[in-house]
Amino acid sequence: MKRHEWRERTEDGNVRYFRAEHFGSEWKLLSTLKTDPEWYEHSPITLEEWRMIRDVLFRKYQRRRGQWKEVEGIDKTIEDMEAEAAETPPENDDAP
Repeated sequence: MKRHEWRERTEDGNVRYFRAEHFGSEWKLLSTLKTDPEWYEHSPITLEEWRMIRDVLFRKYQRRRGQWKEVEGIDKTIEDMEAEAAETPPENDDAP
C-alpha cells in the first residue's frame, strides 16, 4: 500500500490533513482537522480532489519520491470524469 500525506489551511485558518492511500487499483482519500482525532473518508472522490491528489503526486515525482505511473493513472481518471461530465446534460430546474 502506498500512502501520501499532506496538509492545507482551510478558509477559516484551521489545518486540514489529507491522506491518499493506493492499494491495487483502488484509491482512498481521508482527511481530518488538526483538532479532530477522527479521519473521514471522501467517498466518492470528487474531480477537484483528484486534481489535488494529482498535484501532490506530481510534485513528489519531480523530487524523485513518486512514480510516474501513479500520475498517469490519476490523469486517466481525471480525463474519464471530465468526459463523463461533458456527456451528462445539465439539470434543468425550470422544467414543468
